[in-house]
Amino acid sequence: MKLTPRKHYLLTVVLLLIYSIVMIYALAYPPNPNRIIETWLLTLLLQRFCPRLWQGLMWLSAIIILLYHPTAALYGRPSFGIVASLLSTTASEASEYISAISWHTYFATLLLASIPLFVVRLSRSLAAPRWRGYWGFLLVLILVLMTAQTARKGYTTGGFALRAQPIEFLADAYLQPRAYFAELAKMKADLAKPDNWQISSSHQIYRNYVLIIGESARADYMHLYGFKYTNTPFLDKHANIVMDNMLSAGPNTPISLLHGLTLSHGKPFSIQNNVITLAKKAGMDTAWLSNQGALGQYDTSISTIAHQANHVTFLKTTGYDFGERSFDYQLVAPLQKVLAQSLATSQSRLIVLHIMGSHPNPCDRLPQPPHLYVENNNSNCYIDSIRQTDSLLGQIYATLQSSGQPFSMLYFSDHGLSHDKNTYEKNSIMRSTSILRHNDHFYQNYHVPLVVINSDQSGQSRNKAQRSGLELLDGIAQWLGIRTPQLPYSQQFFSTVDSTQLQVLDFNQRLQSVNQLQSDPLPANLR
Repeated sequence: MKLTPRKHYLLTVVLLLIYSIVMIYALAYPPNPNRIIETWLLTLLLQRFCPRLWQGLMWLSAIIILLYHPTAALYGRPSFGIVASLLSTTASEASEYISAISWHTYFATLLLASIPLFVVRLSRSLAAPRWRGYWGFLLVLILVLMTAQTARKGYTTGGFALRAQPIEFLADAYLQPRAYFAELAKMKADLAKPDNWQISSSHQIYRNYVLIIGESARADYMHLYGFKYTNTPFLDKHANIVMDNMLSAGPNTPISLLHGLTLSHGKPFSIQNNVITLAKKAGMDTAWLSNQGALGQYDTSISTIAHQANHVTFLKTTGYDFGERSFDYQLVAPLQKVLAQSLATSQSRLIVLHIMGSHPNPCDRLPQPPHLYVENNNSNCYIDSIRQTDSLLGQIYATLQSSGQPFSMLYFSDHGLSHDKNTYEKNSIMRSTSILRHNDHFYQNYHVPLVVINSDQSGQSRNKAQRSGLELLDGIAQWLGIRTPQLPYSQQFFSTVDSTQLQVLDFNQRLQSVNQLQSDPLPANLR
């Protein structure tokens, strides 16, 4: 049956919508409605008003799919981690990468790349109906408004707000390498800065101090803090000091740790004055063992601190979300190696373990399927990721015990999460209900566990004082037995007196009062 020009054009419009979805899938971008609509509108406008440019864009789309879809199928959209890995890949690693791609992926690549070419072939002899002028203006206006909304809310990577494919891909292909080299230069400059710690006194009563930095664990999901399921059996039994009302400095890892582990107190931080340089200035040996990324868009500033330690081990040498999965229990072996190293008789050691914990997506943190607690699998994974962290703390405790040396452990989480409210992930077509995500509007985004376990102590005391993570380094200094006038809150951190100014940082690193935060309670089936 021969189609009329109008029906032929309507078919092209539908095919361009399909092309938009295909491009987003082929390049592994989150398929939210905004990204699909922006891609669709851009191709509609170009096809109608700039047909030659549109044809060039479609051919370019096919080429990009051919070149990048195999990588997208394995590792996702263009990212800082992919760039870092690409620039440090050896010939053998490249060979392993190619062999890891299945024939199904190559076949899918050819199929997906043929779609934009098919659309071009179909529309070659098409005489598109004339548009009234206001239709073009209306589509341009919608596209501009959507792009402006994306920029305003900050849902961008590398600062590029237009999410139409393949324009967004090309922007990432340019911006991510630029960011990589900028971060390398920044880390090199930061490592060259000397600290200016002034130590008043230093006295350690334990041989080994182990600081475990948890990830994305909100306190009310832990049995130790009243959760209905027993997912913290080790902490329930061995936690000696429990801070009931500890709040993280910020809503995500970089903000929380850069302000919590450096000299900051809510002001611009001095990265050279950090927990590692403090311990070294006090004469302690230091080690940093991490299951997070050493070089990624959100990892580099933290790894700058890590690389100032005497002994450094990263299970991932690129970004935390790139390459083969590694699990937190794999840090136990490096811990054993550090403990086996010789230490001066009068010297103590600070060992930092930075774990993945419950980082979204929590199902990726588990080496096995979760227990069935509720209908939502994401919630099940989150509950069991906390159980897994509790088990890791037990392994660390046993490892320290076997060393035969007195020790103290301090575990805290860098921030909490909330139930998918006002986050960009909520617009994803593939979302499930009650997904836990980063946010800065809710108390639970900041309410985190902080516990101390000492080798010479029994029993458990619970501290109800409200404490901000902006004073975290003060508390760590007290725990380590270090006094400095630069950390004036150290002597009161573990006291029962509330912080005088209970504030935390939002995503823009602006101070906000804890009293202004909303509440995000547990779902009814988890209370």
